[in-house]
Amino acid sequence: MDLRRTQLTVLSNALYETDSTPVTVSHPSDEVGDLLEFDLGPGDASEVRVLADAEDYADARTAVQQAHGDPAAEELPEWRAYVNAFVAGGLLEPSNAAELEAFLDRHGSPDLSAGHKPVVAGFDTNLVPWQLADRLGLSPGQDGTVNGYALATGVRDELDWNYKRDDTRALEAAFGDEFDALWNQPAGANRQGRLGEIHYRQLRDHRYADEVPSDTGDEAIVSAYDEYQTDGRKDVLLFSNDRDFVELAKSHRILAQRVEFPDALPESMTASWSAIQDTLYVLTVLFGVLTLPKVTLYGVWKGKGGQAWHDERLRVDCRSPAVEPLLERDLEILDAR
Repeated sequence: MDLRRTQLTVLSNALYETDSTPVTVSHPSDEVGDLLEFDLGPGDASEVRVLADAEDYADARTAVQQAHGDPAAEELPEWRAYVNAFVAGGLLEPSNAAELEAFLDRHGSPDLSAGHKPVVAGFDTNLVPWQLADRLGLSPGQDGTVNGYALATGVRDELDWNYKRDDTRALEAAFGDEFDALWNQPAGANRQGRLGEIHYRQLRDHRYADEVPSDTGDEAIVSAYDEYQTDGRKDVLLFSNDRDFVELAKSHRILAQRVEFPDALPESMTASWSAIQDTLYVLTVLFGVLTLPKVTLYGVWKGKGGQAWHDERLRVDCRSPAVEPLLERDLEILDAR
């Protein structure tokens, strides 16, 4: 059974109804094991507990490399990507959230009726996989924080995801038979690039979005934004995780702001179901396979094609016969709306 990212509430409901809480999210390997667990409380009051913090996870990844070699270790996201996934899903804010809010308060929400230039948001490649447009609360439109997006094609071209796994035997030996599903799918860090490519397309297809032709590389991307800003008579707010990129943009008189990711994960946090589900989606794609009580989630599987990526689907293998009927029931209710 496949579920869209927006349909993962039915999975939460099924786990709640089968008394499968708290929900522990785990990687099948012995070295990595449990990553986090969450309760399903009312409203925005669900508690999330981190079972493998950044240091624990980095140690586990090293243990996989020592026990099973580079192919298995490279199939796991790097610890930085692991932490960033919590931001991408909305469980954590960027570590400089107050600074970002002040930047947007100062330069966003232009008064077009008073003759102010429209403001558009652009992103460096290192932010696109982590869906910072959503996390920063940017709402393009006449009365939004920004009036649209400006997307450099060089950023799109830097989102490398095309290398695919053509032999899963080492992964199956290291992590289990489930990992044969990764055959002919983006391998390791390339799934991070695939997440970025999908998000780039989502932003590009917004009615208030422009593509900015550019080559790859910081200088080419920033120069293209400079030309776009001048010719289009719009102010660009450019975001990056790279200090050098931000300084380069400022030298071109582009309003630029660094987005800082946390270096560590808290022991616990309180979040909404939607933030938990979004984080679960990102983590499942990054890891390829994750296990929950009664179900196994696949971020990639044999034959996962472009439409399934576009729809942000996960595959759900129900290990318990009690879960699948509940999922089917709630999906029918959703489809009837």
